Amino acid sequence: MSLLLGLKLFLAPFFVWVISILQGRYSARLGGLFLGLPLTTGPFLLIIGIQEGRGFAKVAAHGVLVGQISLIVFCLIYAVTAKKFNWKYSILLATITVWTSGYILNLIKFSNLEVMLLLLITWVVSLGLFPKYEKPADKVEAPKWELPVRLLTAVLLILLLTATANILGSRVSGALSTYPTIVSVLGSFSHRRHGPKYLIATLHALIQALPITSAIMITLTLVL
Repeated sequence: MSLLLGLKLFLAPFFVWVISILQGRYSARLGGLFLGLPLTTGPFLLIIGIQEGRGFAKVAAHGVLVGQISLIVFCLIYAVTAKKFNWKYSILLATITVWTSGYILNLIKFSNLEVMLLLLITWVVSLGLFPKYEKPADKVEAPKWELPVRLLTAVLLILLLTATANILGSRVSGALSTYPTIVSVLGSFSHRRHGPKYLIATLHALIQALPITSAIMITLTLVL
């Protein structure tokens, strides 16, 4: 097992656990803000930089910026569909959207300036189109059995995506890599148990916090 896969298998369930605790003790919004930080991409870039060098890490940071466009699209579609459909159909439609957008974006070679402009436009438009929602209760309690299931789901999803990517071409693999594992696991469980407003509040906070990650990635592409 590669070091990157091992790191991914550790970090994803770890952050699912951390954010689940934050949401349970505090609020959906706090969990969403935490999700918007470079929780997994930061450690990945550090490991890649050590393994492959600064040049490779610079290209990877550029790829993270492109992937953030798909992440914003995922959050917007998930939030919009959650108001009309149950969690199964919502996550399905959001998944189709993020993989489609990821595939298309992987076909285009963006300069740093182009990807930053497109990311900014996507971010502003998504906030403008984001559905209105009633503020959920700050604290929610889930049964004790649910957290282990969330962690196991995150691990299984990563293994499935990794196994699929290994047998597909680079373009499809690139699209698969844009899939937000942690967000989808937390979102689907929250949507199923607490309803759409809890999910939408989390996704809204996530999008609002994304400029922090974007600023870090832009800085890395300029200084590496």
